[in-house]
Amino acid sequence: MHSQQPVSSISSIEKQLNSSHKKVIENIRRNGKATRAEIAKSTGLSNQTLTRLTKHLISLGIVAEHSKIAGQRGQPATYLTLQPGIFASVGVIFEHDRVVVLLDDLDRTNIVRFCQDGTFLSAELAIKAAIAMLDKLFAELNPAINVLGIGISISGFFTDVEGRICSQQDPQGWSVVNFQETFAKKYGHQCFVENDGNAASIGFSLTQKGAKLQSFYLMLFTLDIGGGFVFEGEVVDGAFGNAGEISALFSSDKSLLRPTLGSLYKHLSAVWGEEATPEKVQSAIDRQDTSIMSWVTACVETMKFPLKAIQSLLDPEAIVFTGRLPKELQKLLSEKVVVTGPSYGDVYAPTPKIHLADGNDILEKGVTAIPAFYFFKRD
Repeated sequence: MHSQQPVSSISSIEKQLNSSHKKVIENIRRNGKATRAEIAKSTGLSNQTLTRLTKHLISLGIVAEHSKIAGQRGQPATYLTLQPGIFASVGVIFEHDRVVVLLDDLDRTNIVRFCQDGTFLSAELAIKAAIAMLDKLFAELNPAINVLGIGISISGFFTDVEGRICSQQDPQGWSVVNFQETFAKKYGHQCFVENDGNAASIGFSLTQKGAKLQSFYLMLFTLDIGGGFVFEGEVVDGAFGNAGEISALFSSDKSLLRPTLGSLYKHLSAVWGEEATPEKVQSAIDRQDTSIMSWVTACVETMKFPLKAIQSLLDPEAIVFTGRLPKELQKLLSEKVVVTGPSYGDVYAPTPKIHLADGNDILEKGVTAIPAFYFFKRD
């Protein structure tokens, strides 16, 4: 992850926490709830230490005890949960056709969500929209909430200037944006920037499916294609933050169809001779219109080389499809694509399974998880 402001906006409540406190909080966060015995087993903390830590966390109002769970033997155990409204993260998602601003509780429950649709062909317009929504969010923010930072997701690649990113829409405009000056300094909170593929990968790694996978490569289908690789719970982002840029593996031939919303709508508009609206597209999907099926078939073909490259170079346990592309089309693609690996004679290398991410908010959960990631890492 990239573009980290020096730690200067740590809240008074966080200053009372050490790394062991945060191990307990993170364990409860990942599991939703946990008994002291479960936390001890997972973290390696002694029972004596854990008793002291949880007592302190309860006194600070961060953790709460709940009704007893009937066990198989002995005294029933109580379980611990996180108190809502103590820690939260802000997220900003820049896409070519919309800007989303979020506030999520530490347990990933959404508190506030603003979205502005439009055509954001310049960095200036997109940032103006984000700032308007952020101003509203911070003006209405409950003062009891401790903001861990601002996570930013944008489609593009990092440049050779620390923290600067270049996006396909208005490359010159985005490449000179100083996110720390624009967001961290303005709002007084740490700012963390990731490309959208990595942010979505972080979001999926926090789901039940993602947490069980030792490694996975995620493909994010929006107006374009993003990607990210996670190994043992950590995003592998490369020396400059640009690992996983899957779109570069697709053909540069603009006439070839690819699994993106932009390609889908452009193709259907050309075939139908009229603008493809979300309602018309969904209707065509529901009746499995031939124009939809021909688009899927063409996309399967263009995905062959990128999928083979993922398999050959990374050897992931799974490949995950997610994003704003309609779920029905993601499912069709997952059923029709073939991932091939090396083979000698009749012996073939194992290949990853295709998974579909549940829900359509993986990117949103990922962008607000970025500040939380640093919260758990710093002492």
